[in-house]
Amino acid sequence: MCPLLILTKNLLIEQQMQEQLQYLNYEVFCSVKLVNKLKTSVNRLQMIHSYQAIVFSETLSDEEVRKLLVFIGNEGLLLIRKFGHLPSAEEKAALSKLGMDTWIYADQSADLLREHLAENLERGQKKESKNVVFLYQKEDSPRTLEEFKASLTKKECKTFECLLASDGGMISREEMCQYLWGGASNNSRMTQMSVLMKRLKEKLYKAGFREELIETVWGYGYKLSPKLLQFYAQGLVE
Repeated sequence: MCPLLILTKNLLIEQQMQEQLQYLNYEVFCSVKLVNKLKTSVNRLQMIHSYQAIVFSETLSDEEVRKLLVFIGNEGLLLIRKFGHLPSAEEKAALSKLGMDTWIYADQSADLLREHLAENLERGQKKESKNVVFLYQKEDSPRTLEEFKASLTKKECKTFECLLASDGGMISREEMCQYLWGGASNNSRMTQMSVLMKRLKEKLYKAGFREELIETVWGYGYKLSPKLLQFYAQGLVE
């Protein structure tokens, strides 16, 4: 069984949850340093590939979680939001928009936590093993997201994944530069980014899309059209 990763800004707050998870026979790694490392390291995927789920602590704001998801990307991991209390109906409803798969909370009993995690981790494994259906418009167009990504260069693919992982498909130029080059924006990187976006748009057009699926948000960055992906059975197919 792969371990669980808890990203937090305060290790002491996570002690009770960590002990409870270990009591349930989960291997748990709790880290403050990884919160910053995931934003800056070029090897960020190597940092998370060995985990089956990431728990985002209540010590992290929603905005901090959104930014982390940009750098983490969509790696098939189960994404869990931790609360300090039983979340309200409104808080649970907001989780999907934030990008979370499920939630846990600090005072959850061991019995409830055990069943809740077992159910969601099993669902997460199915999520990881299935293909997302790509919305294609031509007979010879890529039929899955993976097929389309395979047609991209390494840098184009990274740019596309950054858009997919962003909050609502919108990302600032500064966040994109940080994701692509691990540093702040400058004239050279802005020019390269514009070229990458142009190439992505051209490849989407060649794949059969006639709409503007990557929009430039002037003064901010870029936005991915929600029409790009069509999900069957909540985004997954057998």
